[in-house]
Amino acid sequence: MESFILIVAGIFALYYLSQKQDNMADKMLGHEFNRFERIYHNITYSCQNATIVRKQLTSGMPLPFIPSTTYSVKALCLTEDKHWFWFDASIRHMKMDRTSITPTNAKEAFNALKDDPEILHRYFSNHDQQSA
Repeated sequence: MESFILIVAGIFALYYLSQKQDNMADKMLGHEFNRFERIYHNITYSCQNATIVRKQLTSGMPLPFIPSTTYSVKALCLTEDKHWFWFDASIRHMKMDRTSITPTNAKEAFNALKDDPEILHRYFSNHDQQSA
């Protein structure tokens, strides 16, 4: 019986630590996002003034109960000037490893959002009128 209690307590502790680790990684990536900016072809892609339309945070550990020290994030963003870009970042050993911004166009953004009708309608509401 004691072994069962220790196993359950151990699983709970690992799950709790995993959730804490995920939150810490999300905060680290958010901090990096808020200060990241690049200029491509005389267009400033500033994360601080952009809206995150879709974000995917991925843990390097495929099992949910085991804490990970490796994360990656890919976020589709829209600037105030209506320029689309991808923000990519990764964490290795709980330290920022790499960050990048990749400009994209509305067609690629549309394709990335087409599996979520609510978000698609919010950002591409005129597309429904054009295709009708």
